[in-house]
Amino acid sequence: MSGLQRLRAVLRRSWPLVMLVVVTLWMGRGGLSPSATFKVGGELPELSTELADGTRFSLAQARDQVVVLNFWASYCQPCRVEAPLLSAAQAADVRVVGLSVEQYSPAQVAAQARDLGMHYPIGVADEALLSRFRVQSVPTTYVIGKDRKIVLSRVGLLGKRELEEALAAARDAS
Repeated sequence: MSGLQRLRAVLRRSWPLVMLVVVTLWMGRGGLSPSATFKVGGELPELSTELADGTRFSLAQARDQVVVLNFWASYCQPCRVEAPLLSAAQAADVRVVGLSVEQYSPAQVAAQARDLGMHYPIGVADEALLSRFRVQSVPTTYVIGKDRKIVLSRVGLLGKRELEEALAAARDAS
């Protein structure tokens, strides 16, 4: 076997490992974290939706509150990992709203959320809402400051420190 053939064989075998490293770096913290379509410093479109408990959530009515808007799915492992972080934020007087991208009934989505340990209001994002918010992947998370400006725009797993820093910045927004 020539040197070139050996090199090709090594590269062919190591390709999955290389891709794993690249994806890990891309999803990791550092400056490589992917942002969602709506950028930090901008504003989200108006949102008014019914939640599984029968109440309505509106961004307009949430003015002067810190809001975490999280698009999730029951099959999404990073969404499951984020659930305790978002539940803790809700308990710390932050308005957290989880919108499922799965087209189940509100009762089914609420049951899934409870099973995953989500202790915050849950709703179902219909196709029109997903399109308006340009959600292409889950989890997609926005932290919105009291001034309605986006403080964090994130696709992928949200880390505890990243969330804490965004919430601190959102609380300081005026």
